[in-house]
Amino acid sequence: MHRDLARLIAKIHEAGLAADAWPDALQSLTATLGVAGAACIVRNKITGSVDWVCFSGLSAEFEPDYVHYYAPLDPFAPLLNVKPGWTRMSEILPEPFLRRSEWYNDFVRQCGVSDILGTRLVDTPRYSVIFGLHQQIGRSLGDKTVLISASVSTHLASAAERHGENVFGSVQEDEGAAANGPRYYFHVRNDRQLFQDEVGSVFSTAKEAAAHASVLAMELSQDDDWEGFVISVIDERGNEIVRVPVKDRSAR
Repeated sequence: MHRDLARLIAKIHEAGLAADAWPDALQSLTATLGVAGAACIVRNKITGSVDWVCFSGLSAEFEPDYVHYYAPLDPFAPLLNVKPGWTRMSEILPEPFLRRSEWYNDFVRQCGVSDILGTRLVDTPRYSVIFGLHQQIGRSLGDKTVLISASVSTHLASAAERHGENVFGSVQEDEGAAANGPRYYFHVRNDRQLFQDEVGSVFSTAKEAAAHASVLAMELSQDDDWEGFVISVIDERGNEIVRVPVKDRSAR
C-alpha cells in the first residue's frame, strides 16, 4: 500500500503546482480509495461565490450545474467550515432535511451519489477550500477510505493552499494564528519513512493538538500497515510537544 500511497501523494503535489493536474490527482485518489468520485471546491469568502471547482467520477459532467446554480443551495459545504476533520453528510444533515433539499435530490442524487465524506482543507480570510469523496448509490465507503483519506489530508491541504495562493495571492501565516490560535503540525513517521505535514492545523492549546493526534493515531491503528509509526506533534517554533504511537490493534 505504501507504494501506491507514495504515487498518489506525488500526483497531489503536482496538482498544487499546476491547476490542470487536479483531474489526474482526483482520479488517482478515487482509484486508490475505491470510491465513485471526488470534488474540490474553492469558495471566495469576500464575494460568497464559488471561484473554482474540480469534480471527478460520477459528478464530473455536472460540474457547471454546481457552479452556476447549486452552489448557493449546498447546505453541506458551510458545515465543513465549522466542523473539523472528515465528516459524513448523512451524519450531520438529517434524512428529513435531505428529502426536502433541492440540492440533494436534483443534484447529488442525479449524479448517482448517496452520501459524501467531506472535509475543509484550507480556510483563510479570503477563501476556503473544501473536499468531498462521493459514495455511489447502492454502495458503501470501505473501511480504509477514511484511514487513507486521513493519511493524505495534509498533502491535499498543502496542494489546495498552493492552488488558492495562485488564485488569490498568499496570506500571511500570522494572520490566521493571531485570529484563531497557534498552528501545529502532525508528522507521521517510523525509522524508515516520514510523511510530513506541510500545512498544519490551528488549535487553541497544545492540549487540544495532542488530543487530535490521539484521534489520528486511533484511526491509523485500524490499518496494520501503520503499525510501528508514531505521530509527532510540532509547534510553530519547531519544537516537538508530544509523540503519540500508532499502536497495534492486537495489543489493545
